[in-house]
Amino acid sequence: MIIFCEECGARNDLSSDSLDANLHTFECCKCGEVLMVSKPTVGNGGFNAFARMTPENKGKNARAPITVLVVDDSTVLRKIIREMFASDDQLQVVGEAEHGLKALELIPRLKPDVVTLDVNMPVMDGLTTIKHIMIKCPTPVVMFSTLTGQGSRETFDTLRYGAVDFLQKPSSLLKEDLKSQHELIISRVKNAARAGIDTVRYLRPARAAKEAKPKNGTDCSQVFAIGSSYGGYGSLLGLIPELSPDLPAAFLSVLYAAPPHVDAFARYLDEHSPLAVCRAQDGQTLAPGSCYLASVFEWVTVANTLDRLTLQVAPQRSTPPKGASDELMTSLSTTLKERASGILLSGIGDDGIAGIEQLLNGGGKVIVQDPKTCLCSDTTAMAAQKYGLPTVLPGVVMAETIRTHCLNASHR
Repeated sequence: MIIFCEECGARNDLSSDSLDANLHTFECCKCGEVLMVSKPTVGNGGFNAFARMTPENKGKNARAPITVLVVDDSTVLRKIIREMFASDDQLQVVGEAEHGLKALELIPRLKPDVVTLDVNMPVMDGLTTIKHIMIKCPTPVVMFSTLTGQGSRETFDTLRYGAVDFLQKPSSLLKEDLKSQHELIISRVKNAARAGIDTVRYLRPARAAKEAKPKNGTDCSQVFAIGSSYGGYGSLLGLIPELSPDLPAAFLSVLYAAPPHVDAFARYLDEHSPLAVCRAQDGQTLAPGSCYLASVFEWVTVANTLDRLTLQVAPQRSTPPKGASDELMTSLSTTLKERASGILLSGIGDDGIAGIEQLLNGGGKVIVQDPKTCLCSDTTAMAAQKYGLPTVLPGVVMAETIRTHCLNASHR
């Protein structure tokens, strides 16, 4: 379970097993403020800390359609989205709203499985709306945004407040543009319906204070490959800002998103992190205290030439793209052996499972996020079970685990 401190905005990660009373109190990991949270149970407004990725866990008939509330101030876009969903018998639009205030009236009554929410709307915008949704009636929310300039920052802000995913609005209303996005939108909304929304709780998160960037260097005693897919944006937002730039380690992460989305997210994450965060570029030299983000549409490998670790980035060879995390982890293990480590975060599917095996065989360390805290636990649960790996709470706890490993590795 993820709790944001009302006082300082710090993210606190709790294991549901630790909630031994109906009201659980604990101290914020940063400011020490005493916080209180009610223990989630089946039936208290939809909360179930152990709800997982299947419709049956929500008490819904597996054959029943996924119900969707569409929220957008554009009548044309609402019509386009409604017609898209109507083409799939697993989706059913149960309502529409032209602004957030209307959506907040409809959600308790309609109880949709998913809400699609525009970022920029009159009366009440998307960011304000999602804050109210997460407080009053937590529901999986997929944001729609232009993902340009200020729009991208606002979209990524919604991920910090509980949105499970985002999609880019059609750039035009041409039929060929809509057709290219049809399958993507439908599949992402279906994934959102399966997400464990109960892992996210909202308490006014605040923007992290900006810290000085680390100096460049070439001596990375450890390189971490971070694997994630669905829910990866939120997991990275919880982890990377907690890492210190003085770590003798570099971090490489593959995101299941198109290159323009990764470009925008890299800029956003850099603004909120003490680490230097940038897009992975072919020929870059890895520096400690830095994080490099790549798209699933790219193959990323690491070469060790003249005692310099260099990124090699090339277009994916598979359509649809697959195995990008496995490729990265395997390359690191081959090149760096015990200096290569892996981190597995929220995700769907098995990308990263084979790569983890290579890292373990090479003597590297693998850190797996606790599946109970993942928005989507498929990949982490699979890894923990297959390799008998212990799992770690995300955020501050995982960052401390990484620091401890780096310190131990430097004394070998």
